[in-house]
Amino acid sequence: MEAEAQRAEKKRPGFRFWFSCRLLQGLGLVLCAAILGRSLYLQVVDHAKWKEIQIGQVQSVVAIPVYRGKIMDRRGQDLALSIKSPCLFADGALIQDPKSTAAQLASIVGEPADKIEQKLRQNKRFIRLRRDLSIEEAQRAMALKLPGIGVTSEWRRYYPFRHIGGHVIGFVGVDGVGLEGVEKAYDGLLRHSMRSTTALRDGGRRKIWLRDAPPPLPQERYSLQLALDGYLQSVAEQALQKAVKKHHAAAGQAILMDPQTFEVMALAVWPGFDPNNYVMHQPAEWRNRAIADAFEPGSSFKTFLLAAVLDAKSARPQDRIFCENGRIQVAAHTIRDVHPYGWLTVAEVLKVSSNIGALKLADTLGSERFYRYLDQFGFGKKTGVDLPGEISGTLRPLTSWRPIDLAVMAFGQGVTVTGLQLTSAVAAIANGGVMKTPRVAKAVLDASGRVVKEFGQDQGRRVLSSATAAKLRELMQGVVEPGGTGTKAALAQYTTAGKTGTAQVVEPETRRYSLDKYTSVFVGFAPVSHARLVMTVVIHEPQPEYYGGVVAAPVFRDVMEKALPYLGVLPDKKPRELPAAVRRVSTSSKRTTGEGVAMTSAEDGPVTVPNVQGLSLKAAVAVLKDFGLAVSPQGRGRVVRQHPMAGTSATKGTAVTIYLEEVL
Repeated sequence: MEAEAQRAEKKRPGFRFWFSCRLLQGLGLVLCAAILGRSLYLQVVDHAKWKEIQIGQVQSVVAIPVYRGKIMDRRGQDLALSIKSPCLFADGALIQDPKSTAAQLASIVGEPADKIEQKLRQNKRFIRLRRDLSIEEAQRAMALKLPGIGVTSEWRRYYPFRHIGGHVIGFVGVDGVGLEGVEKAYDGLLRHSMRSTTALRDGGRRKIWLRDAPPPLPQERYSLQLALDGYLQSVAEQALQKAVKKHHAAAGQAILMDPQTFEVMALAVWPGFDPNNYVMHQPAEWRNRAIADAFEPGSSFKTFLLAAVLDAKSARPQDRIFCENGRIQVAAHTIRDVHPYGWLTVAEVLKVSSNIGALKLADTLGSERFYRYLDQFGFGKKTGVDLPGEISGTLRPLTSWRPIDLAVMAFGQGVTVTGLQLTSAVAAIANGGVMKTPRVAKAVLDASGRVVKEFGQDQGRRVLSSATAAKLRELMQGVVEPGGTGTKAALAQYTTAGKTGTAQVVEPETRRYSLDKYTSVFVGFAPVSHARLVMTVVIHEPQPEYYGGVVAAPVFRDVMEKALPYLGVLPDKKPRELPAAVRRVSTSSKRTTGEGVAMTSAEDGPVTVPNVQGLSLKAAVAVLKDFGLAVSPQGRGRVVRQHPMAGTSATKGTAVTIYLEEVL
């Protein structure tokens, strides 16, 4: 039986093989199903995760440098821009000998070696040691070949014209945040913010840029164009600085405004500062006095008294007032005029600036009406200019006025104003009686220079009737004519209107008027019939002369004589009103250059040298040629000086040397 079983087994030799094959096939199917299931899971269920890992292996995020937007003047001249600057840094993980490294870097960093050593011992991959290296300092640092020390580039703010317009433009801190001026007011618009993009990388983790996707270039944020005119700003600053130094004054300010749009075209403050090195100046020097300092306006405030009187019809320009021969008692106070006057018309009260005449006019007007007009003109309130740090000045509520207040406010005591408030109020008179909000910014531009937003002017509010404003302009014109207090502001070729002011300074310690400190003021505009510019000049504490007509008025004249021709404003004085030096321009046949300067053909005989200061070379040559004079130019830019001087007599063919400078 046993033998038969063995023989039967031999007859079935493929069973084990068959069974083994089936087993292997089953195991193979199970394995394939497992692989397929896993594959499906990875590709379907876990797809997002592995896709992210795959992208991370071949792509990387690249930061795109974005730098702070430019600030430009109205002609497109850069006033503030961002530039690359070397920065010294350390990789704390690679520093081998902090003490020796610090000792070698001390002269470059400008800090004690022990302080640098403390920084180097920090376990950080990036340790900033010093910003704003010079090229020479960066080369010295790299020449040391110190492990873990390197030089990279950062964006920093640069102000190419240094102190010019510094109080308006302001500056940014080391972190790129605006701290003063326009930089602060429009920080959200100008400030850089990092952007990013993706790039491919190879197995060595090096970035690969394809032809259709080149490396990203640094990008600029929006730029800001100001209403400020760089040339007018530099002219105003030069004239202001000259006056402050001449009169040994403590400070000064000068503001130029377009009365039609209320755009601030120049705002000069002295002492100035360089925003590139603002830390080298005292914080008090950063202050924009034109909006942050209030002062008593003195007799310049009589302008607004007359505006109220004429508009309310409480008196007429020809009405006569007895001025008490220069002395009057009001309550316990004695009010005096600089010169004793008897009978004066209302027009003459403004022209000679009689305090007694002013207080009598205020009495005819009454406190309530006077206060209402002052409030309409914006006194005691911020103008709303787009600059930080503006104050409101002081105009006490009508309910707190004492009997003496009406009298002294008539000639500018007991009330304080800012330079910009005073300029805006006079601009409303110059444009026919409409008050608007002053502006410094003009437009927002994108990186390609296209305007993306233009700051529109508000329609304004009427504060005077047009008839009253016209009559008041006529009275203000008398102030700069012979016999008035502002004759030193008169322009040779343009009709001019204005008002002087001289105010005692209130001592902050005693709250009493100083006996030897004054504020000198002149505010005016030209031409009278259609004012192109309004200007306020304030000189603080001049010595020894202090009258506004002597100290501040000449600054107005010096600036306006350059500004109006530069803006293409044609002379509007009649021939009999013009001095002999410029009468020829009005009486001869005229033509106009692209600069808008009137020119005539030369006449026979001696000629009077015309004033070409502020003109371009082309315009100056054309003017002098029409007068029969030759030209010898020196330099490039605009005319800042000339020889022979304007108004002198010269024979035909005389060469006039004109000195030109690249004035902002």
